[in-house]
Amino acid sequence: MKSMNISIILDWIPDRYRVYHNITNFGQSFHHVRMLDDLSEKMDEYFLYLTKEASLFDMEWSIRQPLFMVLCVKPGSKEVQISPSWSEHVIILYTDEPFHKVFGTFLDIFDQYYTWYDQCMKMIIENKEISEILDYAAIFLCNPIALFDPTGKLLYYTGKFQEEIQGTLWEEVINFGFTPTESIYPDEHRRIMQEIHSGNPLIPSTFRQNPAYHSLTAPLYFEGKNFGAFGTTDVNGPFTEAQKVLILEVAYFTELAMNRQLQASILQDEENYYVIRLLQGYPADELSTSYYLKGRNYINEDTWYLYQFPLPESDASDTRQSAYIHQIKRILPQAVVLYFEHSVIAVCRIRDFDPAHEKSLVKLEELLKRSFLNVYISACFFKFTDLSIAYGQCKLMKAYPFGRQKRIQRFDESFPHVLYAILKEKNALPGFCHPVILSLWQSHGEQNITLIHNLKCYLINGRNIAETARSLHLHRNTFIYRLRKIEDCLHISLDNLDENMLLYLLISCFICETL
Repeated sequence: MKSMNISIILDWIPDRYRVYHNITNFGQSFHHVRMLDDLSEKMDEYFLYLTKEASLFDMEWSIRQPLFMVLCVKPGSKEVQISPSWSEHVIILYTDEPFHKVFGTFLDIFDQYYTWYDQCMKMIIENKEISEILDYAAIFLCNPIALFDPTGKLLYYTGKFQEEIQGTLWEEVINFGFTPTESIYPDEHRRIMQEIHSGNPLIPSTFRQNPAYHSLTAPLYFEGKNFGAFGTTDVNGPFTEAQKVLILEVAYFTELAMNRQLQASILQDEENYYVIRLLQGYPADELSTSYYLKGRNYINEDTWYLYQFPLPESDASDTRQSAYIHQIKRILPQAVVLYFEHSVIAVCRIRDFDPAHEKSLVKLEELLKRSFLNVYISACFFKFTDLSIAYGQCKLMKAYPFGRQKRIQRFDESFPHVLYAILKEKNALPGFCHPVILSLWQSHGEQNITLIHNLKCYLINGRNIAETARSLHLHRNTFIYRLRKIEDCLHISLDNLDENMLLYLLISCFICETL
């Protein structure tokens, strides 16, 4: 039967009560709470007993006495004298509330704990992702927790920071994806590893950044082998005995759920191999594509984006690669994410993450700023098997970046700059312009520049006079007058142009505006 540790009970007693206790042994746990008076006959050491009768501490028990009691006392009443034999087995609660109301408060404490415990177990039984289980399991921890693999690589972190983390170990863990070894005293690191291998369930330690903060490490074991650890630092509040117990509970839930996650990680390499083949441009048959996508509940014909995150290090280790991947998965949890050609590649459906959406952009900006990364985003594509085309767009943006580098570059915004940069490599850009348009632009006359802008809008709007005049906020006759001037300059009729000339004029306008 489940039980609740006495330290958790002490932590969760509401602040409206004044509490006194002299407990040093926090190993006791209780199934639930009962009332106790001088008529009580049946006792059970696994229950916490509440009473308002101080005389019960002096009586000689004809039956087995309770292991632990909570004594409710009115504030200002005569000081209660507790015999030495009871001193570590009683909590004195000073309150004006009716006894039945105090008892109801303790019932709520047990119900709250058991609801939390049962929900965690339910999520494990339902094979929920470990990240989802941890997000819920950490709700009663006053400090965030981080899950690390045996090498110290950050796999996941959850919980809320109430205090500034700048200058603490948390800042480095979140930014770099693992605990930097220089943050740990050499002897301290050696001691922690020895205690992990010895099977110690909870290991306290200190770090160089700020000795005022303490940390706890809770090793995780699967089939007798260490597969990682939880780490937490008391940046929001000091570690109480209850917090230590709850961290061990969360570790227990994680160990139960880990078998499924380990199996999933084994399959990851096979999935990556298929995606890498597509990125390299190899053809993929419909059968293999359907098989791969079906395992992820995807279909080939969907709306996708490809994200390329080039890594800042010239030679990123496996640990650093994985650290970046896990950070990116936090904002793209539904994406296919892998390491390829010195970048982290993510392929994600627009329904799961829309890069044009304001909230999505904020999350992406925060990740890039925190991780010192940039990202190139392809144009949207509609077949998963078109990955090589989308990846090629990202590589072009990386090869021909803007003059002023932006953290987020999208191909639908960048392609003119990419195009002009490629043309410039082959020839000077003015060489691709219609000579009359170039001459009008280089004259720097305001009227001539306006004529070129109007021509561009006219061509973009499919040579629709009414639509173009509306977009330029011009009277129809005024716009027609400007078109005739353009025709006179170019010695052509804009009504009778072939496709090549239309494209030539439009590119000329774009290049001039770029120049």
